[in-house]
Amino acid sequence: MRHCVSTALSLIACLSLVACEKSGNEGGAPPAPSIAAAPAVPSGKTADVAPSAAAPSPSASAAAPAEPPGLVGTWEGRYDAKKGEVEMPPKVKDKVRTKDDGKMAMGPGTLSITIGPDGELKGKTSGALGAAALSGKVEGDEVRATFFPDDAVAKEAMFGIVQGKRKDDKIVGRIRVASGDASVVREAEIELKKKD
Repeated sequence: MRHCVSTALSLIACLSLVACEKSGNEGGAPPAPSIAAAPAVPSGKTADVAPSAAAPSPSASAAAPAEPPGLVGTWEGRYDAKKGEVEMPPKVKDKVRTKDDGKMAMGPGTLSITIGPDGELKGKTSGALGAAALSGKVEGDEVRATFFPDDAVAKEAMFGIVQGKRKDDKIVGRIRVASGDASVVREAEIELKKKD
């Protein structure tokens, strides 16, 4: 059973790598210096040291990241899980997933996430994909979370990721999960609306 869980965690890592987008400062301007330059002092003189208005205070540099605009709060929605596709290299036959009869982890379910002011995401799902906890982070309008089953050793336990992006007043995205032995792959489109 431990092997199934480690296989599932490996699959989560692979799915995350495939789904991740490039981030960072590519070809942009270098970051602004964080410390203001000290004024020049003529040789043989000493300068009165006073805090500069341009220099950041220690508490300012340790300030919390900005709140994700408009995303803080609880979001809810539904999903309808279907068989997921796994892209294989040419001439490779996928004998494991050909045995998937499509009876397990198919159909409707619900999803609820709560996003905090610091961008941390917590949530839960129930339904065809099983009861699972969601944990992740919001960056800008992008929402990413891991999907981890409440009972990781259950035969029907599914492991994976949830990704979405804010579009107007909704979060639109996808759930992508697999069974512990990766023989069953499921995906579902999601559309979440903010709870009043």
